[in-house]
Amino acid sequence: MNGMAGTLISRFKPSPSFGWLWLVGLTALIAVSGLPLVRPDLVPDDERIAVWIGLAIMVPLLAYMLTTLASIPAMRYDLTTDEVVLSCGPLVSYRIPYASIEDVRRTTLTPTLWSSMRFPGLALGSVLYADIGKVRMCAKRMSRDILLITAGGRRYGLTPDDEAGFIAALSLMAPAHRFST
Repeated sequence: MNGMAGTLISRFKPSPSFGWLWLVGLTALIAVSGLPLVRPDLVPDDERIAVWIGLAIMVPLLAYMLTTLASIPAMRYDLTTDEVVLSCGPLVSYRIPYASIEDVRRTTLTPTLWSSMRFPGLALGSVLYADIGKVRMCAKRMSRDILLITAGGRRYGLTPDDEAGFIAALSLMAPAHRFST
């Protein structure tokens, strides 16, 4: 059951996207920064410390990017007997009790310039949007046609491949709540 509070009822996959390509490109750029260590004789002595400082920053970032890339295929939306669980590998896991759901709607969000794990085709973690504030994202789109769940004063963004099926299953588990698409 993967640590879920209730029994798994339905599992939904996110919509397909090529958002992972952004991560591949960024990972390659970060990896290139380590190339001077392959041939340290090409780096002047007075610049070696800068290379090591750069690597001290880039190696953890590279590890995070690789973890994110490996986690994307595990993204899913589970409906249990007690809650909705949005997850993406070890990086993102949001539990939304049915009783706390106030509203579910499809919307287009307005991105801000603030940095976050958000690219065309991928949005993970807390992302700040200009029109509604912070949204806890587990989605394969950044802003367009996001299924937004408002629950307990928080907002959660997801992009189920079978949106109609997800909403139908969710409305069976939380029939007293408002659903609009």
